[in-house]
Parts: sequence; structure tokens; C-alpha cells
Amino acid sequence: MNKKSIFFAAILLGLISCCDDNQTQITTLSDSFCICNQGYYGAIGQQCQQCSQGTTSGSPNQYPNTSIGYCKYCLQNYFMSKSAPKPGGRRFLLTESPATCNPCPQGSGNSSGPVSAGDETQCNTCQPNYFMTAGVSNTQAAQCSPCLLNSGNQGVNTAGDQSQCNQCKDNFYMTALAQQGQSAQCSPCPPNSYNSAPNSVGFCTCFDSFAIPLSATQNSCVCQSGYVGNVATVKGQNGCYQCGNNQFISGNKCVTCANGSTVNKDLTGCTCSDTSDGTIAWSSNTNICQCKPNYYGSPDKASQGYSGSCKLCPQGSTSQAGSKTADQCSKSSSDNTNPTSKSLSLIISNSILISFIFIIFY
Repeated sequence: MNKKSIFFAAILLGLISCCDDNQTQITTLSDSFCICNQGYYGAIGQQCQQCSQGTTSGSPNQYPNTSIGYCKYCLQNYFMSKSAPKPGGRRFLLTESPATCNPCPQGSGNSSGPVSAGDETQCNTCQPNYFMTAGVSNTQAAQCSPCLLNSGNQGVNTAGDQSQCNQCKDNFYMTALAQQGQSAQCSPCPPNSYNSAPNSVGFCTCFDSFAIPLSATQNSCVCQSGYVGNVATVKGQNGCYQCGNNQFISGNKCVTCANGSTVNKDLTGCTCSDTSDGTIAWSSNTNICQCKPNYYGSPDKASQGYSGSCKLCPQGSTSQAGSKTADQCSKSSSDNTNPTSKSLSLIISNSILISFIFIIFY
């Protein structure tokens, strides 16, 4: 490998980040460093630690975040009661400390975390799903109360009443709009559905796009007519599906129509192609096209609109249902009696009669 190749290989290796998940690689003209990400601190080359509760550090593109003293900002919805001493280099690491940040009082908050010391008046808004009963004062944070009846909002920054709770929380749908002094009225979504319009009166939407739309009369997610399966339990998926060609719906399954039959438009059953005399009407119990008793033929091979698949057995003969050929038609047992047997029976009867007459006269 020549010197030029070694030079470019070194540059390439320098561009490949070996930083861990909580670090960002910062590259200068002379070197490359792994700096702790926002919300973390730690000496270069060491593992990063998360800032203490309520505090955060700055962007690694602006601050080295090498010590806990860089955790000098408060997170959103916290107020700063004490600022962090200015980081003073490696020799002051043992004396450095983060800012002191406290959670805002119930439901109150702010749009961004404070960067300098103050008091709870830094909490001048209400967090989502709270309404403001009184604004921030010289000594007190905004007064916020939780929304009722599963209503909510995206947060407010002015004083008002319960009507500030003008939408529904996740997995609830609106049955009545908010009005003066009263929050929106919300009811829970049925299983396997979500609220796609939290700001307006309506119904939840089933996860499965092939489910029957929810309404005042449809309060559960089930597959539409013509679909089978089980509705999806995850948003964006479909568990309902249509049956294939010439299949009908039986319970929650797709079943192929019997040979010689076609599926009905409502997909609830089939109809034999040959509906003429001699053909048994299609039944879901058997799902077969066959001839009636005393007929023979193959309606299972008939095309739609064809007639006469089943022919009547010859006079004096019978057949069972489903018979296909003429030789399955047979004469009744009385017609098939052996002539010899008939003569023998007649001789016996005559002998008995002569014997009876003889006894009477002799």
C-alpha cells in the first residue's frame, strides 16, 4: 500500500464514528471527539451519564458537556430554583453541580424549560388535558385543574373554564361538544378501534379498513358483509378478507361451491346450475348437486342455465338420490320374483285346498 492510500485510509477511519448511543462525534481540522449528547454529561473518552432529574445539558455542537455542571438547564414543565455554577475546567469537577429544577405544581407547566433561576411563576401554562382556572401571578404558578369525563386538550396558556377541555383523550370519541362551563363529553372507543377525529362529534374508527364502520347502531368492530376472518387488533393492518372465486361464506370460513353450482350474489350459499325437475336443490348441509331419488344423471357437470341433467328411471324401477347411471335404477322386489317360485307356491296352495275338501266330504 503506497503513502497516498494510507493517507486516505486514515481519513476514512477518522470519519467512521466509534461513539456510543449517547454521544455525537465532533470533527475538527486536527482531531475528532465523542461529545455527550444533550441531556448527558461526561469526560471525553468516558461513558456519558444522564443529567439529574429535571435538568438537561445543551447541544453537543455548542457545549462540550464534559461535567455535571453543564446540566444547567431545566426540562419543559420544570422551574429553576437555583442555577448551576459556571463550569470551571477539570480542576473544579468535584465542586461542580447541576441546576436545581423542580416540577411545576399540579398540571401547570411552560412551553420550554427555564435557563435561569426563578420560582414557580416560570410555570405559566397548563399542560395537556388540564384547563386553567387562574393565570400566573407575581408569586404563584398558573392554577390548573384536570379535564373531566375523559376530555382533554393540547394545553392552554390563558385562564378559562372547563370548556377549554374541547377534545377527547386517546381511545375516546366525542358525543357532545364543549360549551361554556362544560367540557366535551367523551365515551370509550370499542376494542380494536381508535379516535381519528378527537376534536369533533363522531365515532371511533376500526383498525381494520374492511370492518363495518362504527355508528350509533354499530358499536363493535366486525368484518363487512362479504368478508371473513377476525378484525385487526393493530392499527394499519387488516384481518378481514374476501372469499375467493366461487366461494361462499360458512360461519367464519370460505367454502368452495360444489361442482355444477355457482355462488349467490350475497355469498351466503350456492345454486346448482341445473334447477330443472330431478335435481335436488343446493343445500349448505351437503354442498353437492345431485339427482333426486328415482332419477339418474350428472348435474354436477352441468353448466349454468343447462336443464335436463337428471332423467327419470324406467317405469317400475327406482334409484337412490345421487344415482348417476341408468343401471343404478332397479325394479322392485315384487316384480323380480322368480317364475319357478311363483309356480311352486301355486301348487302348494292347491294341495292344501284339495286336502281340506277331502276332509269335509269323507
